[in-house]
Amino acid sequence: MPSHTYEGGARQRCVLVEFESVERAAAAYSSPAYQVALAKLEGAVKREVRIVPGVD
Repeated sequence: MPSHTYEGGARQRCVLVEFESVERAAAAYSSPAYQVALAKLEGAVKREVRIVPGVD
């Protein structure tokens, strides 16, 4: 847990995955394999997914 949360509440877990581009990340999220995984999690977990461009 962070020592101070400014906005949005504290999360117990955060996973960051880096892709080569926003397009590749969106393609991975939309892939049939990931959609199968999401269907298995339905109702079992709360999650938030954000795809944002990186900086160099």
